[in-house]
Amino acid sequence: MKIAFLINGTAKGLDKLSKEIETTFKAFSPKLFISEKSGHIEELVQTAIARGYDTLIICGGDGTLNEGINGVVESFKSGLCDSDEAYNWAQIAKVKVGLFPSGSGNDFSKTVLIEKNLDYLKKIIEQNRSKMIDIGWVSFLSPENEPKHRFFINITDVGMGGETVVKLQNKNTRALGTNFNYLWAITSTLATYEKVRIKATGENFYWEGKAINFVVANGRYFGNGLCVAPDASITDGKFEIVIVGDVSLLDYFKNLGKIKNCQKIIHPEVHYFQLEKVQIESLETRKISIDMDGEYIGFAPMTLINLQQRINFIC
Repeated sequence: MKIAFLINGTAKGLDKLSKEIETTFKAFSPKLFISEKSGHIEELVQTAIARGYDTLIICGGDGTLNEGINGVVESFKSGLCDSDEAYNWAQIAKVKVGLFPSGSGNDFSKTVLIEKNLDYLKKIIEQNRSKMIDIGWVSFLSPENEPKHRFFINITDVGMGGETVVKLQNKNTRALGTNFNYLWAITSTLATYEKVRIKATGENFYWEGKAINFVVANGRYFGNGLCVAPDASITDGKFEIVIVGDVSLLDYFKNLGKIKNCQKIIHPEVHYFQLEKVQIESLETRKISIDMDGEYIGFAPMTLINLQQRINFIC
């Protein structure tokens, strides 16, 4: 076993974390890779794999984990076609991916019950605990209006979620703390967001209407601890689709407590489905932003496909 830690270079207490990793995992002689820019984790993962590291621990939040997953998968691209068939999944399964949740948003860690504790992480690695989990494949339009595809591990959504992550990029609020940032972003987006008409299609599935949010969930949590998809599973080969339709601002806030407590919302404009594949597009001229694992990536239309049991995850 060769262990590498891929660390978000913007993390608070970076030096302290690095020393703690080296001390806790001394017996494993771990290699530390520290990112220097956005997207760098994906590059560093590919470098680590090329150097023979087969156990990769991603240190950061959901966005950092997303970069890590894409780095693993892209390391084994064996074809030119723009689909999941272009990848060597047998080789990908030989790489174990773990998580040390140290980012501003650590929602996926809540689904897999990963603690922010290096001793705990060492224990489950020594116990050889891992399982094959699902990920999502998405085709979409980049901010430059170019066709792109990407993989996600937690949640991808359009509507208010996309607008919220754009607001979270406002550097002027970062010093005020993570919880304040999310509350401010959600509240300010809700207050000004104009619901967009969306059409979604899938096998034996059709929905169209105004929506605050259209959520495609692999994990259960997003938005810094909101359990939006209580029935989502990372091993069933299906997405949990959550549609928050033409809901008033008052009704949304009334039900926020239920979301935090992992309860389904009982409301005529809130719907839950399970699908392996879904296509989403706007029925209006204005674009709808995409939030993928807590990061803004571009616009719909998009196609999302659940890829069952593709990543060997330590948990």
